[in-house]
Amino acid sequence: MEQPPSFSEVQSAAPKPPAMPLMARLMNVFAAPSEVFDDIKPRPPAVANWLVPAVLFALVGVISSIVVLSQPAIVQQFREQQAKGMDEMVKAKKMSQADADKAAAVYDKLSGPTMMTIGSVFITVVAFVRVLWWGLLLWLIGKILKKPFGYVKALEIFGVASMISVLGALVTMLLTVILGRMNATPSLVLLLNDFDITRKTHFLLGTVNIIYFWQVGVLSVGVAKITGVTFMRALPLVFVCYVLTELLLIYTGLGQIAL
Repeated sequence: MEQPPSFSEVQSAAPKPPAMPLMARLMNVFAAPSEVFDDIKPRPPAVANWLVPAVLFALVGVISSIVVLSQPAIVQQFREQQAKGMDEMVKAKKMSQADADKAAAVYDKLSGPTMMTIGSVFITVVAFVRVLWWGLLLWLIGKILKKPFGYVKALEIFGVASMISVLGALVTMLLTVILGRMNATPSLVLLLNDFDITRKTHFLLGTVNIIYFWQVGVLSVGVAKITGVTFMRALPLVFVCYVLTELLLIYTGLGQIAL
């Protein structure tokens, strides 16, 4: 007499649910990140999960650069901050006055369409470098948790979660245009009357950003789902990586990227 199939056999024979469409993943990460990462975990790596968000981030960044640099008030603020930064370097004897004057002349020549082009190229490069960098950090977190996963899977986690950054870039562009001030990010920078690029404390205030904290939370959900650990075990490691990354950018003189 044949034995009826066991529950595990029936379960394994059951067809897997269809994969969530890419656009659904990118949109659902805002409201239901757990479902998105549950869908990603058992499936083969998909380049589109990180490539498309990187392209979207670069596209929004380029549009933001063009819009912001089209605002005369913002351009004037950039020039004033640039001049102030060079004056500080001259006072600190890190640059001669002659070199400062030459740098100012070059900056004036590069203003306008040239500056927009340079900014667009820079933003595009940053969009892809940040994916590769965070992919490495998340891959290392998997090693630390002793729940290793592939580097491409780490890229997928960050790629999908970086849709939060895409939204953040749009919000920053709108705030910058509406308020008419540079570096108008949804952070403690909004409490400053005058942002000063020569003060690292101002950049540090910019890292207390609601968009960044949201993304850290979503990244922690992704790591937890992929590795099988709890959210509270993944969160501290992701947050430490965020803090170290921001400090690295600020104290190597790349504070604008940190914002």
